[in-house]
Amino acid sequence: MKNRLISTTLAALAGVGLISSIAACGGQVATAEVGDCVVTADIPDDVTEIPTVDCGEAHDAQVVGKFDLDDGDYPGDDAVTTAAEEGCVTEFESFVGIAAADSSLQISYVYPTEQTWDQANDREVICFAISAEDATESWEGAQI
Repeated sequence: MKNRLISTTLAALAGVGLISSIAACGGQVATAEVGDCVVTADIPDDVTEIPTVDCGEAHDAQVVGKFDLDDGDYPGDDAVTTAAEEGCVTEFESFVGIAAADSSLQISYVYPTEQTWDQANDREVICFAISAEDATESWEGAQI
């Protein structure tokens, strides 16, 4: 089983410690679509898909963007997390409609590990907006 990593904020909110893994089975890695809403407490230690809920239901996270890192050799953990952080700030601001630094929401992300990069051709970063309180609507354009 191949594991992807999820940034500290989402993992801590999910109650699974500082680093949680997103698993890959059969060469596929867990993914979600932009706009999908998530209850972080529903994310187990190893998942083959990111469980989503209707945004009209209580949730504390939403996928605000996703993008692929450049092909080539695995650039290293520091380079991957730096690219994920920078890219997710842009994705967050585009989706929520406000600068991340001015928002009451936090940014988190799922990113490829060297194992998923090499064995599953994983280049995808998934960006999340995270709230300390549950919401029952989408944060798209919410400017919060």
